[in-house]
Amino acid sequence: MIRELLVAFLVLVAAPFCMGLLPALAMPGEEPAWKRLEKAEKKDHMGKKEQKDRKGWMARLMGREPVSVCPAAVYAAGFLLELAVFQLLAVPVIIAKPWGFPVIVTAYSVMLAVLSLAGVLIGFPVLKGLAQDIHGLVTKGWKKPQAETCIYFLLAAALILFQMYMAYTHAFFDGDDAYYVAQSVITDETNVLYRILPYTGLTTTLDVRHALASLPIWEAYLARVTGIHAAIIAHSVLPLLLIPLTYIVYFRIGQRLFRGQGRKTAAFLIVVGILQIFGNTSIYTNATFFLMRTWQGKSLLCNLVLLVIVWIFLQLWEEKKGVGQSGWWILLAANNIVAAMATTMGAFLAGLLIALTGLVLAIRQKRPAALIPLAASCIPCVVYLAAYVILVS
Repeated sequence: MIRELLVAFLVLVAAPFCMGLLPALAMPGEEPAWKRLEKAEKKDHMGKKEQKDRKGWMARLMGREPVSVCPAAVYAAGFLLELAVFQLLAVPVIIAKPWGFPVIVTAYSVMLAVLSLAGVLIGFPVLKGLAQDIHGLVTKGWKKPQAETCIYFLLAAALILFQMYMAYTHAFFDGDDAYYVAQSVITDETNVLYRILPYTGLTTTLDVRHALASLPIWEAYLARVTGIHAAIIAHSVLPLLLIPLTYIVYFRIGQRLFRGQGRKTAAFLIVVGILQIFGNTSIYTNATFFLMRTWQGKSLLCNLVLLVIVWIFLQLWEEKKGVGQSGWWILLAANNIVAAMATTMGAFLAGLLIALTGLVLAIRQKRPAALIPLAASCIPCVVYLAAYVILVS
């Protein structure tokens, strides 16, 4: 039991955080809220900081200057990178090697270790900034929020914990489990990738419709390395991870929308939590997918991937010009890869959302040059859609 929990912690918590240190080097606007308020109070210090920010991430890396980034944002970015790396590795193996699951397990484990180590070494300025932030809070004292703000955050946390508790204890079953969860179990038990029909157990040719969406294979990977059954991974483990992760993104969106005001951000989380809890008005709402089909790719797409696009756009278009934003562009490209990993249609929907939103914002803010990196970030979507068309034909 201890081994399973330790491996699950390393793969689902430690590795994503370490990998998230890489893009965090150039994710302006993601410093903790108290840090942003401190900078606003000390304008002279803020001016010097902005001059350092304009040096870009390479100067930060070479100078090893501390970079202050919210730990929650680091983890969210790292988790998306972890999924994106798996998609890039798994799809070629799925297409080329019917019994290639052991190859995926070995190669992906090595890649996680290497990227985590690279994140710690290259992203050391972020760790240094985190240590300085903690030291500053301890030594200088933390400005206590008002009692009303604390109550709001406690209510928001209670709603999130309630959703996690219900998802874990009730373990809702869905008709699509006959395919998605069964596919994870088959892969873990037989090492065969999308060549066995979950409904009958008979062998078949490559299931092109689902082969490019490798989320069930990732769940099989978690089952293999942890020793936990794939069905338990899907129904019990992933809800405990994806539900709070989604609220982390909501929290960062709220921080941006309300300019770091804790009370309004907490109220925003409460409203979102209530809408999710009482959103089961049909089997097709995003709230139903979020709490009752958390482990499925469609839920990952509508509740996390598309939400991350909103988060990224809020940051990209509200930061001042001249500030390095390469981390956000890397995160956007990784998020588009995860969209294809969730469901094949996700590549189209994510690309469509980025194209429409980016075009409107580029025209409104007179920033046509931003269309170039936006188009580049959508290349993974185009590649996976082209691969699907070729395989189908």
